[in-house]
Amino acid sequence: MKVVVFGATGRSGWRVVERALNQGHEVTGIARTPSKMEMTHKRLTLVQGDILDYDSFANVLQGQDAVVSTVGKGERFGSVELYSEGIKNVISAMEEYGLSRLVAITSGGTYPGWDRKNSIFYELCIKRILLRGEYADMRRMENLIMETDLDWTIVRPSGLSDEEGTGEYRTKVGYSILESNTTTRDDLAEFIVDELESNQFVREGVAVVNV
Repeated sequence: MKVVVFGATGRSGWRVVERALNQGHEVTGIARTPSKMEMTHKRLTLVQGDILDYDSFANVLQGQDAVVSTVGKGERFGSVELYSEGIKNVISAMEEYGLSRLVAITSGGTYPGWDRKNSIFYELCIKRILLRGEYADMRRMENLIMETDLDWTIVRPSGLSDEEGTGEYRTKVGYSILESNTTTRDDLAEFIVDELESNQFVREGVAVVNV
């Protein structure tokens, strides 16, 4: 499979790239600064591009099989448009070049209203104050994806961790899973690549957490 990964040099992105390569896929990684990618591989192509700049990446999708968006934003306050504006460009490019398979990372924090599976601190402080703008734009991103005819999967991890993956994680259609509020980036990458191969959750939003 030929897979395009947006945000390929990010903390989740490079793990998806590595996992896909290990599974035998061809990967094209798109990043604003490709030189940050430390790994090299005969099946890895790095492209400089900005998800907010359609012309910087659109033609790269020609001849590809699937797209993964791992794009994330470090800014925690104020309005955020990276997710929604970026996915508009991705969707347009996919439609232009005839791609149908899309996997995009958002968050369980996109749950509308109060999620009783989360702690009071998370719901009051994190979701409604610290990451309010980011989650609001992720919800816009999800809505834009859901309105398409693409074969999409929205992946909603919980609190992301850089700890080594265990291979022990749970998945469930929805926003969160009561038993855990942590997802390692390694296991997130494993799930994403496995989902590309299995198509188990096509046109579904799925929570992924470690157990």
